[in-house]
Amino acid sequence: MSRFSRLEFEGKRTVSSDMKGEPIRDETFFYERATVAWLAGDFETALTNYSRSLEKNSAYYDSWFGQIRMLIELGEYREAKIWADKALELFPEHAELFSAKAVACVRDAEFDKAQAYSDNAVQKQRATWYVWLARAEVLLNRKSRTAESCISSAISISRDEGAVARLEAGRLLLQFGNYSSALAYLQEAFTELPKSALVWYELGRCQSQLGMPATEKTLQHCLTLRPGWKLPAQELSRFRGRGLFGKLSGLFRRIRRH
Repeated sequence: MSRFSRLEFEGKRTVSSDMKGEPIRDETFFYERATVAWLAGDFETALTNYSRSLEKNSAYYDSWFGQIRMLIELGEYREAKIWADKALELFPEHAELFSAKAVACVRDAEFDKAQAYSDNAVQKQRATWYVWLARAEVLLNRKSRTAESCISSAISISRDEGAVARLEAGRLLLQFGNYSSALAYLQEAFTELPKSALVWYELGRCQSQLGMPATEKTLQHCLTLRPGWKLPAQELSRFRGRGLFGKLSGLFRRIRRH
């Protein structure tokens, strides 16, 4: 079963219940709470719940991996590398952990180390979509043209985790200013994750860069899903305050896209 099931995307419980019908607060319970928080863009809450999951079961790999990813999302790159090393003591052959270290390194401007960890990861058996997406990020930082093929490889093997892979591919391309490709992946992710505030936020950011009229509606809906979230509110304010030059720049990007 996928680590990111549709039930988790929809915020519904898939964990076990006790005799009274109450959910059992085991590692799976906190893992699913973390997943819901992550898809809402609430990385702090996700990190807390991945950690609580590990308190219940220190050998629960998915929560180790999730915890490291959230540290990266929060910009805690050195901490992410430390926890990746701890995870590798338990799971020495998991390629994703080397890839997570590669991402932490590349975002911490340790480019040679990032390349080495990524090289290690792709050489291991059963490389997941995350391994290839991390590889793409390393290569994008090196301005390598093969990065796009790595993203394609990630999507092609993502299977039932395809929605998350497309979301992360879109976020990565948006980070590097490839707005047209990012938009395509985010729109695909949106169709499967319509209740994810993170998807709506990233889609709104991308639409904003392209000067698309749908931007305002997208960001407003994001705030409906997660009221009070500062990032989409700030993006919406910026979009509304853009002058003629900003609108023409977005229009030009859309023209180039076609």
